[in-house]
Amino acid sequence: MVKHHYGLPSLKMIGTFEAAGRLKSFKDAADELHVTPGAVSHQIRSLEQELDMKLFLRESRAVNLTPEGKDLFEVVSSSLNEIGQTVKKLRELNETQHISIGSTTAVLSMWLSQKIAQFWREYGHIQINQEVRDRPFRRPLSLDMIVEYSTNPPEETSNILFEDTLLPLCSPEFEGKNISRLEQLSKSYLIHLDAKDTNWTSWANWFETLDYNGEISVRHRVNNYAIALQLAQDGMGVVLGWRHLVKPLIESGSLIPLTKYEIAAPGKFYLVQSKGNQKKYSKIFSEWLLLQDK
Repeated sequence: MVKHHYGLPSLKMIGTFEAAGRLKSFKDAADELHVTPGAVSHQIRSLEQELDMKLFLRESRAVNLTPEGKDLFEVVSSSLNEIGQTVKKLRELNETQHISIGSTTAVLSMWLSQKIAQFWREYGHIQINQEVRDRPFRRPLSLDMIVEYSTNPPEETSNILFEDTLLPLCSPEFEGKNISRLEQLSKSYLIHLDAKDTNWTSWANWFETLDYNGEISVRHRVNNYAIALQLAQDGMGVVLGWRHLVKPLIESGSLIPLTKYEIAAPGKFYLVQSKGNQKKYSKIFSEWLLLQDK
């Protein structure tokens, strides 16, 4: 018989012996190991033959360890438990050093990616995997956390990242920027976001909040807010802008406010945690992120 390193019998025999000794039953050990009782009996018999000693006393309704079996079981049980604890720590370390976060394209490009870059200056050893989705993330969340704009607090554990205001934005070169009244704006080159299953505020919602009930022009329709922002930067029309979210574009002069009209966004941007997320580094990142815009 081929001997393993350290002079040990087959690890399969050792594992079978530990299960049988712990459960005091070949049948229960077989159920746990997903094999037949006969297979368990065969492994135990082979181990006894290799050691040339009895390890179990076979009785009518149970099996009990012999004195020699008890000595071996104590060592095997202790060793496997120690190995198990080490493997658990390694798995937890691997899991907690990887954080996954999801957001829309616009949130990632305009706000989140900059925050993650800042975070890495302090915590470069923590890996953050980012997933972009311009439709609502499915529940239950498969990611550790997401950034979500919502008019109602999410069902999961969540914290408000920031609130925002909504205003018309356009390029400095936009030919129709000399607008002062809502009626004029309603007839301008409005860029509409028609992304399905989103709860982002629309032009119709915005005008309604300002008590304007006239017709609203539809010059461009897109299904992605990042594309809408790019069209506006290219001078193709007016986009409904989240002032805080698109702050980099406003500060750089790529987009400018078109009118004096501005409303508080009916929703808020939330950091939503997946249920049961207790990763050490998720907590570090979420607490850090929540402090950034305070």
